[in-house]
Amino acid sequence: MQAISHFLSTSSQANYPILTHYHSFRDEISGPVASRWVSKMANLLASDLSNDLFGNTDTPSSILIELPAGWQATFWQVSADLMGWETRNTLFSQHLYSNAFSFDVHLSNELAPLEASTAAWRLAHSTAPLAMRWRGSLPSGILDALSELMAQSDQFEYETLDSAPSMTDYLSQIKVGEEDLLKEASAQGQPTRLGLYSESFPSAPLLTHLWMDGHSVVVVDKSHYTLEKSQEIFASEKVRLVVD
Repeated sequence: MQAISHFLSTSSQANYPILTHYHSFRDEISGPVASRWVSKMANLLASDLSNDLFGNTDTPSSILIELPAGWQATFWQVSADLMGWETRNTLFSQHLYSNAFSFDVHLSNELAPLEASTAAWRLAHSTAPLAMRWRGSLPSGILDALSELMAQSDQFEYETLDSAPSMTDYLSQIKVGEEDLLKEASAQGQPTRLGLYSESFPSAPLLTHLWMDGHSVVVVDKSHYTLEKSQEIFASEKVRLVVD
């Protein structure tokens, strides 16, 4: 089974919150919701945004993701990674305008970097709670990412590229320093509701690995919550293992 089909099959059957994120507000995403979003994103990448559409089969399609840490940025990266795209995920304070990384798609929830971008496709993605479209008008040449996604099927309709990683290879791309959480989760011997109190957001490969193993992850942002408050949150979320 190709990696993206494995992800979609596993997540669609996880009828529980696979990710809960406490930051400036609370996000909760179930497995079926994750499956639908990743399907839509992968369909959009393949149907409208791939450089293969213009006969360029020698260079992998590429995407620069400039979104706040959270489920949107994670699902965009998972869909692009598992489709065989080259991805770069950065933050607003780290805009990259050099030619060191040539990208076909530029995704952001800020208009300024998109207006300055030379990407073939520029998409504005609103990360406001419950947003279904960009609020307000968009400059010429910039697409509304959410509107484009809503036009896509909830079912994955395309094939990945030969360059796409296997699920095993993808899950091995965990960042240095994140192995401890994976080891502690694995030591539980069964799917567990995990809590992470951190200033940084888990990488897409780490979250994917935890989800494929059946775990549920609650991330509490240190910049928004004290340690005491985070403990209250983890207790209310019925977290069994907390990692700082």
